[in-house]
Amino acid sequence: MRKMMLMVGAVFLLALLAACDGGTDETSASGDALTLKYGHSAPAADPGGIFADKVAEELGETTEGALEVEVFPASQLGGEVEMVEQLRSGTIDLAFVTSGALSNFVPEIGVLDMPFLFRDLDHAHQTLRGEIGEELKDLAREQGYEILTFLDYGEGHLVNNKHEIRTPADVEGLKMRTLENDIFVDTFKALGADPVPIPFTELYTSIQQGVVDGTDAVNVVMTGGKLYEVTDHYTEIAMNYRAGVLLMDKEQFDSLEDGIQASLMEVVEENNTHYHDVIFSEYEEGAQELIAENGVKIISNDEIDREPFREAVQSVYDTHEDRFGDLVERITEVE
Repeated sequence: MRKMMLMVGAVFLLALLAACDGGTDETSASGDALTLKYGHSAPAADPGGIFADKVAEELGETTEGALEVEVFPASQLGGEVEMVEQLRSGTIDLAFVTSGALSNFVPEIGVLDMPFLFRDLDHAHQTLRGEIGEELKDLAREQGYEILTFLDYGEGHLVNNKHEIRTPADVEGLKMRTLENDIFVDTFKALGADPVPIPFTELYTSIQQGVVDGTDAVNVVMTGGKLYEVTDHYTEIAMNYRAGVLLMDKEQFDSLEDGIQASLMEVVEENNTHYHDVIFSEYEEGAQELIAENGVKIISNDEIDREPFREAVQSVYDTHEDRFGDLVERITEVE
């Protein structure tokens, strides 16, 4: 009987210890921070880099450490297309890329790259914050991506080291670097240029060595890539609008706990407003000054008639008409 009582006591003690250990593990697991890897191609000091760091910092504070974001700038995790692919494989969790990169996976997003589509930045903002922006988000979800927000990446201006560009005729014959994107290639062809798809990492040396004469550069590329060192002429024409897109894999986004998901969206939206009202606008102003200080001749937008350029690229709209349905027409009608 005594042995039996000892055995029962031992079993009870082991069960109690197992229960205690199990409770500790569960508490530890629920108390661990969820860590997300955030990749982008911009230098840390560029608007996209500042935005990423602010989102990471504020999410840690808002969730009291329950959500941590590790930021990897300057293409440390790969190029933009690679990062979009890595979202689906789960290698990374957040990616800030341009609409041109995302259009490889969500073709309709490519409408944002159409030449001279937007009247100005305000027109782009009204479009992406309204019905069309929500429609594009839905199309991305169908392909397995969650667009958390749209951000300005800039407007593409014509830069080169040959001569001033004031009319479409001035573009004819120039070798112009372009993204590996059919809309950008078709746009330069329509203007009479020789488009040469070249990776961004090779752009500086390609202009420096005469492989190409110039490109359509946004200001963050002009300054971050130091293109002002190898180009002489800058025409502020806003040939195309470049949208930045903050992405997650849709399944992963949907799997986040409600509180974490809500905090993520709240912090992203608050910083979206700050980004456009402060960070991006101040950067653009400073970029223009830096470009001019380095001897680049700037032709401002009020010196250029964009209408002849718009007429010259009409063939691009004809070529891609079936791809975007009525999106182009609806965007042009946005007030």
